[in-house]
Amino acid sequence: MKKLLFILGISLAIYACSNSSDDEIKPVNGNAEYEAAETYFNNTLKPIVDAKCVSCHTGYHSKSNSSNYGTLSNAINRASGMYNQVNAGNMPKGGDKLPQEDIDKFKAFLDLVNKIP
Repeated sequence: MKKLLFILGISLAIYACSNSSDDEIKPVNGNAEYEAAETYFNNTLKPIVDAKCVSCHTGYHSKSNSSNYGTLSNAINRASGMYNQVNAGNMPKGGDKLPQEDIDKFKAFLDLVNKIP
């Protein structure tokens, strides 16, 4: 009986580790607010981030690096900072301030992120 419990315990631990991921924050039970932020990021904001932000972060392109704003979890965690930097004209660094239309997209993403429970 002890061997069976031990094997079951090890099996559960292996299963849990194999299905976990640090790459992205996962929504819980179809969280509509998270899904709205994810959809907006992927369809609207990510093309701007890829074109104007990520290219300057040489060496920061791993998903685990919090400076890679092309990764959804990092963008969610840094939404306020991202908006503040582009709104102030500090980013893209050494470049022209983003058009107001693009800045508004960062603000819309921040508003969506702030609704995630």
